[in-house]
Amino acid sequence: MAKRNIIFGWPLLGVTFALVAIGLLNLYSAVYFWGEDGSAALFWSQLIWTVIGSVLMLMVVFFDYRYFYRFAYVFFVVIVLLLALSILLGDQVRGTHGWLKLGPFSMQPAEFAKLAYILVAARFFANNPNPDGYSLSALWRPALLMAIPFSLIILQGDMGSSLFLLCIFISMSLFAGVKKKTIVICAILATVTAVGVYNFGLKDYQRDRILNFVHPEQDIRGSGYHLMQSKIAVGSGAIFGKGYLRGNINKLRYLPERHTDFIFPVFAEEWGFAGSLVLLSLYAALLLMGVDVGAHSRDRFGAFVCIGVVSLLFWQMTINLGGVLGLMPMTGVTLPLMSYGGSSMIAIMVSIGLLISVHRRRFMF
Repeated sequence: MAKRNIIFGWPLLGVTFALVAIGLLNLYSAVYFWGEDGSAALFWSQLIWTVIGSVLMLMVVFFDYRYFYRFAYVFFVVIVLLLALSILLGDQVRGTHGWLKLGPFSMQPAEFAKLAYILVAARFFANNPNPDGYSLSALWRPALLMAIPFSLIILQGDMGSSLFLLCIFISMSLFAGVKKKTIVICAILATVTAVGVYNFGLKDYQRDRILNFVHPEQDIRGSGYHLMQSKIAVGSGAIFGKGYLRGNINKLRYLPERHTDFIFPVFAEEWGFAGSLVLLSLYAALLLMGVDVGAHSRDRFGAFVCIGVVSLLFWQMTINLGGVLGLMPMTGVTLPLMSYGGSSMIAIMVSIGLLISVHRRRFMF
């Protein structure tokens, strides 16, 4: 029985559902206001998506992950077509034309583009080992595969989601091994590109986010309001927090986007430093277990899938927390397994299902 528990990956599954449970409780607090009824609709919607995501995750767990190797490009092409379709026919939500209506439901293809790219990049690196390190020219195929959905998501107006594709590409390439010359050239190109994007590619509100990061005090009633209220909420939680459903910064509606981008300040205000430390420990455990699964994978494809999933979780968590804490510019990125969003929940749960699938099969062949 003990061996079966190890094979299935109960610790990884347990940490995942612990984060999901904390996320649901915190989301309810984020949308619940003192003296008001009917504000829990978002909570029930997220609960439904969580159940769907959990079912799909368990299906992937019992499904041999090597089948995803065969259909990686098919999945990638389908997602690219959906990204293009969302530009033409998608609904606009928070300034982003990235949502497709499917009857009463909405779908954000950009969330699934991250997983699709992880699969095709993992297939490339599995089939093209390079012990001496990849040169810039050798990385043209995964770079091109990244650039296609990256460009489409940029056209949707979603700068935050597009950054993940770039981060995943860099993380997987570094794990595969690149030459020092390649790193230097890429650093120079990245610097030049960043300057060009800042001057000519960003919208006014996106440029304001960067300015607010550098000078958060310059417009605290305008463009800097979000960040300032986020810091107040986090700091007011002190050591042990104000208690569940008692966060007055949230309840009095000073905290914006409390159910999506700023879900962590809601948690930090109510549970304080101690609760936040527990939450971050769970995230750290999830990342470390994902790395361990990749390190012990029996094939290169499984290893690179794990690295891709871990890099997705790491960067999404880092960019969200860095933004709401004022450690980096805000990008509108949500916190995995905590923030409201059906497409994000399903994509993350399926990704974790892939981790567990890789873990199980290392004992089976």
